Amino acid sequence: MNFNLKEKLQNIDKKNIAIIAGILFAIAICSVCGYEYYQMKKLNGPITQSQEELPDLSENSVVNKENAPDENQNPTMKPSQYNIGIDYDKAIKGNKPIVALFYADWCHYCIKFMPTYQSLSKIYKDDFNFAKVNVEDPKYEKTVREIGITGFPTVFLIDPKYDNRVLLSNAIFGDMKQLRTELDRFLRIRKMLDSKK
Repeated sequence: MNFNLKEKLQNIDKKNIAIIAGILFAIAICSVCGYEYYQMKKLNGPITQSQEELPDLSENSVVNKENAPDENQNPTMKPSQYNIGIDYDKAIKGNKPIVALFYADWCHYCIKFMPTYQSLSKIYKDDFNFAKVNVEDPKYEKTVREIGITGFPTVFLIDPKYDNRVLLSNAIFGDMKQLRTELDRFLRIRKMLDSKK
């Protein structure tokens, strides 16, 4: 039997080679990422909020220890178990702007965000209606589709009075100061619009 490597390589299906190469590449990437994650957890220990992410707890601050998120808190309650705000359909018909949270109960990031959302609802209870929307609830299927929810948690500031909707970046969900800055900005703009009428 004459062994000719060149002929054998030409007979191999190129599609199969591409599939095998892709699988090996994915395994290599997952291994590297997994190792990096393991090293980060090993070196840093449990991840907690930094001092910059904690709200201002001075005497003059609106936030106090009663409504500030606990920096060592590891939330376990599902978002639907929190008694925050009013029903979205009722909120959308109200006079106040809305802080609308779109969530899924199985979403880890939603669970982690809930203490912050709860704190915001206490701080801004006079300025905003807070509403939670479970994206898996058939009741909200049309709303979720119309707004275009693609990830969780998603927070919109909605002002039915001026048909205004602002998407908050999820990059700031861990920073109470930035969240408050965005909510305050929204309220200033609304007051400015009100004063022009």
